[in-house]
Amino acid sequence: MDARQWQVLVVEDEYDSVQMISKILEFSGAKVIVANNGVQCLEMLEGFEPDIVIMDLAMPEMDGWQTLVEIRSNMNTAHIPVVAVTAYYSDDVEEEAYAAGFDAYFPKPLDPKSFVEEISRLVK
Repeated sequence: MDARQWQVLVVEDEYDSVQMISKILEFSGAKVIVANNGVQCLEMLEGFEPDIVIMDLAMPEMDGWQTLVEIRSNMNTAHIPVVAVTAYYSDDVEEEAYAAGFDAYFPKPLDPKSFVEEISRLVK
């Protein structure tokens, strides 16, 4: 699928991170929709099916870990690829993210080229 057809739900509470992720994806042609926390994400997923969800792990109200559990436990959303992004990089967190069911993991700041390549692989 061409990046110009992607509909991406970015779930992130920090303005600068929203801008960074959105600009990278929009430059590739993707349409970006933003939720500021896991609660908003789940509400949006009730009436909208993105091609992929890009989600911060640390957010108020409902973090990325809790939100992923809800996405995976709902038969209407379980198939959507979910990518974790975080400023708190460590090998342990990366392993935990994959074990929890995230489809990919990226530390901030993002490398735009590898980020878009991985999103492209997951969306296809």
